[in-house]
Amino acid sequence: MSNTMANGPAGGAHQRRRQAFDQARAEAAVRELLLACGEDPDREGLRDTPARVARAYRELFAGLYTDPDTVLNRTFDESHEELVLVTEIPMYSTCVPSEQTVNVVGGAKQAREVVVGDRLWTLVEGRVEETEVVRISSRETRELVEVTTEHGSFVVTPDHPLATPEGWMEAKDVEDTFIEWTHPRKLCRDRWRPRSTGYYYGYFIGAMCSYGTVGDRYISLVVNDHLFAKKFAESVWQAFGADAQIEYVEHSSGYTKRSTPDYRVRVVSSYLADLMRQYVGGDAHHTRQRFPRVVLNNIAIFTGFLDGYVDGDGCRSRTADGSTLVSANVPFLEELAQIVGTRFSPRTDTASHLYVADSWFRRHGFPQESHRTDLIESEWVRVRSVCPIEAVGAEPCTVYSFKCEPHPTFLIAGHLTHNCEHHLLPFHGVAHIGYIPNEHGRVTGLSKLARLVDLYAKRPQVQERLTSQIADALVRKLDPRGVIVVVEAEHLCMGMRGVRKAGSRTVTSAVRGLMRSSPTTRAEALELIRRR
Repeated sequence: MSNTMANGPAGGAHQRRRQAFDQARAEAAVRELLLACGEDPDREGLRDTPARVARAYRELFAGLYTDPDTVLNRTFDESHEELVLVTEIPMYSTCVPSEQTVNVVGGAKQAREVVVGDRLWTLVEGRVEETEVVRISSRETRELVEVTTEHGSFVVTPDHPLATPEGWMEAKDVEDTFIEWTHPRKLCRDRWRPRSTGYYYGYFIGAMCSYGTVGDRYISLVVNDHLFAKKFAESVWQAFGADAQIEYVEHSSGYTKRSTPDYRVRVVSSYLADLMRQYVGGDAHHTRQRFPRVVLNNIAIFTGFLDGYVDGDGCRSRTADGSTLVSANVPFLEELAQIVGTRFSPRTDTASHLYVADSWFRRHGFPQESHRTDLIESEWVRVRSVCPIEAVGAEPCTVYSFKCEPHPTFLIAGHLTHNCEHHLLPFHGVAHIGYIPNEHGRVTGLSKLARLVDLYAKRPQVQERLTSQIADALVRKLDPRGVIVVVEAEHLCMGMRGVRKAGSRTVTSAVRGLMRSSPTTRAEALELIRRR
């Protein structure tokens, strides 16, 4: 019998049940290990080894018996608003065995059919990305669990990590919580991510908000102005690289009772359709759509947005330097009026009009914001049940491990899981932590940061999860405006076995808040770390 996957210890360690170290059981396990290696644990020189090794593991896994969040319980409001950066914090951790299965790019495969070189789907900050299998191993087990969510079910080992809002958690502990998921049927679609976020990108959004149509798997614009259709098609190409063709169509006019010539620009793309729904709040209907604040990322986008909207549902003033926008969506126009700093009087009997003078920017300035421009393709789905499964008969289940690069995560039935191959061998190195305090200037003692790293490191661990756990703990306890954590480590599993690349270092990072949204702030912190 062959089954799917397994993985290492969970994230969200602050929710883990606290246990005591079992010295006697650890000593017995070390004795069994010595016997398995062909040694006599009772011979001179080895009699005290089980006790010494057990005590060493107690220290090595000391982070399991203390809640890391308690380290940051004592904070100070010092009105400090600048970056706090602590570098070269020593850390030492271990890895644990893990095996998983994957969904393969181009279709689904059973774990035993996956080969090195296969590309797998994963999620990176909500984006669907590819990762490659570079190594495969397997083992046998008799314990599995079936995880059932709102969108399906899958079978994993009880300790398999799943992505939750609180971090990585073991599969056996996720019942009645949420895990990250994306629709498997949309994995293979073309992704027209914005390649240029300037004037044409804004023009596309403005034209779509005024006169466009968003379907399940397409976006389109049908107008009687050929120049407008041509400029819209150009904006699709410039902003997304999608080749939008202009088609000549006719429709029957209810007013003239005759066929009217029109021009249609249509792009079959569920990605662009979902992206527009993300921009306008999930409802593409013109009378209910939300103002797309993504156009406030820069002035070029916003200028294009205004031009696209006016070309679709507005006009230039004949007597003044400005334009009038027309819409029955009053909240949409009210929000736009606040941005350009003009008065707005809504109408109830017909569509409302908003006049925007060309001089609005010089008079009121531009309220620049930072918003994500690509599509968030994942969502949190509730876990309905987690049911234990035990192998029946003499044969155990075979579970597989896939080491993947550049991303160690991948999808199972659309659900995000974590994978990294581990061998209960240590990794060691340094951690660098930086944070920008909140408006109250809340800071903590510098030694507390070192203690936090120590507690998360001293447990069965993977470097990627360790990095995220430290960042998430700082966000929970200090509520900072931004956090950056960089971990540099050498893995003994690379130096002692397998490829035997002694001295190879792995670097992982986690950024939150302002450190993620502001490239300038993030670059400053990284430069300070490089100069250490």
